[in-house]
Amino acid sequence: MTVLQAILIAVLYYVANSPWPFGGLGNYATIYRPMVSGLVVGIILGDPVTGTIVGATINLMYIGFISAGGSMPADMSLAGILGTAIAITSGIDAEAAVAFAVPLGLLGALVWVGRLTLDSFFVRVADKYVEEGKPEKVWIANILLPQVLLFFMTFIPCFLAALYGTAYVKGFIDSLSGKFLGILSTIGGMLPAVGIGMMLLAIYKGRARIFFFLGFFAAAYLGLGILPLALIFLCVTLLMMISEGDQEIVKRTESQEGVVEDVTYRYLTKKDLRKSWWNWMYYFQSCYNYERMQGVGFLHAMTYVIKRLYHDDPEQRKAAMRRHVQFINTENATGSVIIGLVAAMEEQNKESGNIGDEAFTSIKAGLMGPLAGVGDTLWQGVMIPLLISIFVGLSKNGNVAMPIVYTIIMYVLYYGFGYWLLNLSYKKGSEAILEMMESGIFKKVVVGAGYLGCAVMGGLVRNFVNLSCKVEFQQTAETVFSLQRDFFDALLPGLLALLLTLGCYKLLKKGWATYWVLLLLVAIGVIGGLAGII
Repeated sequence: MTVLQAILIAVLYYVANSPWPFGGLGNYATIYRPMVSGLVVGIILGDPVTGTIVGATINLMYIGFISAGGSMPADMSLAGILGTAIAITSGIDAEAAVAFAVPLGLLGALVWVGRLTLDSFFVRVADKYVEEGKPEKVWIANILLPQVLLFFMTFIPCFLAALYGTAYVKGFIDSLSGKFLGILSTIGGMLPAVGIGMMLLAIYKGRARIFFFLGFFAAAYLGLGILPLALIFLCVTLLMMISEGDQEIVKRTESQEGVVEDVTYRYLTKKDLRKSWWNWMYYFQSCYNYERMQGVGFLHAMTYVIKRLYHDDPEQRKAAMRRHVQFINTENATGSVIIGLVAAMEEQNKESGNIGDEAFTSIKAGLMGPLAGVGDTLWQGVMIPLLISIFVGLSKNGNVAMPIVYTIIMYVLYYGFGYWLLNLSYKKGSEAILEMMESGIFKKVVVGAGYLGCAVMGGLVRNFVNLSCKVEFQQTAETVFSLQRDFFDALLPGLLALLLTLGCYKLLKKGWATYWVLLLLVAIGVIGGLAGII
């Protein structure tokens, strides 16, 4: 690997953790994912097809990955970026690359903890600008300083690992026997069972369990790929919900068309509101920290509103900045609700002057939890894994267009949803939001997506979890009885993979930490591989 290639790979790792080019959670849903970053690494190293294949394979391990409440169990971006680089430069197969990538992801989590710790220092800088009443300088505390810190925290270790680490790993791999690499491939083929098990924790419940097995059987007996399987079960899910009387979803959606009417902006303009929302969507976690979480990001988002409303009143400007730099932690797109509501409240406060700080605090404190619960479930728990599941199969086959198509669809859906909530909350207020949340629409959408998600997970198990038994018995001089071919496959093709995945799910459900499940699979792979059993 050349120095320039190592620099580009290190920059990619920074970008995956930065707000650019798709925004905070926009990046997290796209470039942060190995399926997408693997393609970019492949382009940098001159082999985009292999990069796509390896990235998609590594992504299977993290398909059920959820980061909520400021926790980050593993850094899948580092796992995907360096894992793909190791695979391309060393010439190992995608499954073996997964075995190398997982430990890297666990080490990368240290960057996340260090970032949230050190970003707390920049809260003091934001407080200084608050007391000075200078909203135009908040970007320094929210973007400039934290991103300079993040660049050095991500670029330097990734550059050194890419430039020297991959060469060391290549030499190490070259010195190993073929049997060891075979064991690594066996372990890598088993590890996606952990990622799918994590996903099942969120959606494998109620009648959705039936869809999981239906999806597995469809892939096992009909040979369906993930995309056709997803389209078929999407139709089945819609028909099932309609037949059960769930057409209420459609009726409510249609009845709400045109409900949000244009209002007269008394002080703010549509441009002001849109700028505040863009700041929120892009930089809400740019200065993420353990002290205020997204507080500095929320203040930065509100600066356009504050400057417009209180440009001629320094004391009111300071007061507004003080109340919006406080603790807040919610999901990005659904958090657009709070941006719209608070902007409308600030406008009303400008006109009447009778809204106290407690009202703003109550709105944010009361909504941030429920909105985070709805948003994390809808996007991290269902939509992102579901979309990745649909496109990961074709990506694993080397279709370089699939990560790009996924990125475009994800960006449009996510930002479209957030912008719709922004306008709804600004124009209709908290009552409309609470009514919508209490109506059960989101719950029904999540339930329906759970049906589809379980079907797709079943297909993934059959197509991408690899476990086979190598035990054979000599029956006659001419015939050999294969335990895998003549017993397991005769009962159900992919049976061992199914049992492995359900076993991982059961262990995770019992409270096993992910790394213990990973270590168990590694132990099984090593022992079974050395013994020639699997």
